[in-house]
Amino acid sequence: MKRALIPVLMASLVAIAHPTLAQSAPALDRHLIFTEGAAELTGQNDSAKISIAVVTEGRNLEQVSSENTSKTKGVLEAIKSLKMKNFKLKTSGYRVTPQKDYKARPPKIKGYEVYNAIEVTVEGFEPEQLSKHVSKIIGKALESGANNIHHIQFYIDNKEPLEKQALTQATRQAMDRAKTLAQAAGVKLKRIVSLSTHPIQMPPQPRMFRSADVKAEAGAAAPPIEIGESRIRIQVSVAYEIE
Repeated sequence: MKRALIPVLMASLVAIAHPTLAQSAPALDRHLIFTEGAAELTGQNDSAKISIAVVTEGRNLEQVSSENTSKTKGVLEAIKSLKMKNFKLKTSGYRVTPQKDYKARPPKIKGYEVYNAIEVTVEGFEPEQLSKHVSKIIGKALESGANNIHHIQFYIDNKEPLEKQALTQATRQAMDRAKTLAQAAGVKLKRIVSLSTHPIQMPPQPRMFRSADVKAEAGAAAPPIEIGESRIRIQVSVAYEIE
């Protein structure tokens, strides 16, 4: 009798230690078809983030910092004077970098570079209006003392409608593929037992300027701006029970 009980006890212990084995067993007995669908849509950008900086250099740190602060304030006031709607300003970076003379032994500090970056955000505009606003902001910043335009990043402020459209298309594609597979295999689709989505992140690509420094010159015009489009890609997985 004792020997006969051992297999029963062992089976009970396995079920307790791994409850998922007992739960997943019915699912494993099902006959399933797995398919996927994907959709990629493009939309016109309606917003932008512009990275603008003031860079100053000199031997005396206090003097260089003071000059940078004064110029940065001038840039901020100049941009605010444009009185645009739906725009935000914030400091996005600040650093002080010692400039060293490596010919000296030991190397000596010969000066300092102060970098103060501002991020300007404009949101919710029609393409032509957005292009004009970005161009004006860059032109005004360069005129008022900024000497570094790092990048411009265009994007869609509200992507939800586009995402819903892509989700619908991807789901329909996955379901159509399941129907085609079932017909080809001579089986019938019973019901959906699993449906999931996998949004594929496609971050907006910033427009990088070739030259790190864009020098402000008297009478310099702001560059023409092409805002472009953003892409949204969604993938859907579906599992059908078949009979």
